[in-house]
Order: sequence, then structure tokens, then C-alpha cells
Amino acid sequence: MKPIINIFVTCEYVTMGIGERPTVVDVFNNIRFAKLPGTHNFTLFVRLLAEPSIHPIHIKARREGAKQDVDIFSTEISIGEAQAHNILITEDFTFDHPGRYTFSIYTGDELLGATYLTISSDQEPAEKDVSKDEMEIE
Repeated sequence: MKPIINIFVTCEYVTMGIGERPTVVDVFNNIRFAKLPGTHNFTLFVRLLAEPSIHPIHIKARREGAKQDVDIFSTEISIGEAQAHNILITEDFTFDHPGRYTFSIYTGDELLGATYLTISSDQEPAEKDVSKDEMEIE
């Protein structure tokens, strides 16, 4: 049986309490920069529920209109008797383009779910000289 997503969010940070119970702080889905490119440190948090087993997990990002995903996380998780597994990815993410970014989680090639983040800028929109196929996220 494939894992089920209990929660998948972008947030400032997560703390773990007794029994690995998460406390998610400041969930958001928009970031506004004075100008782009811009960098923001945030956490992608996923809590998976599943039968005890080993599961390959991949998280990918895609900018709206881009044809190619960017791999940002890949691992194999072992879910034991507790039937829950937490994944925290805390990084400085750099965005070069405004728009909607989708973070998707897979087991193997099967999509489990997605969360979204909208990037905007105070700058006037520049003329587009960048291909829509190009995605810039580090």
C-alpha cells in the first residue's frame, strides 16, 4: 500500500514534540520579494502515513509553464510500527521568476500530492527573454 500524505506544507519551521508529533509554525503559500532573483529560507514539511514498509520518496519542484521538474529531494524511507514518517527540508530557496511553483511528492513514479507557492515581486514585469522551459530554483 502506498503512503498517504497527512500534511504537506511550506512553512517557516517545524519542531518535534513527544512521540515525534510535529508543531508547524507559520504556514504560507506566497512570498513577495522587493526584486528578483530573491532567496528565502523556509521548510517543506511532509508527514506520511503508511503500512510498515520501505518506500522510495522523491520531491520535485516546477515553475508554472516550465516543461521540466527540478529534483530537490530523494530518499528511501522505512516506515515502522508507528506508521508515520516526517520529512523536513529546510533550505535557502532562490527564485528567479515570479509565478506559481509546485512542489510534488512521489513514491517511485506515482504522485502522492502537491503543495504550491506563489512568488511575486514589487518590480514591474520585465520583458520576457527567458524561455518558459527554463526553471531557476536552487
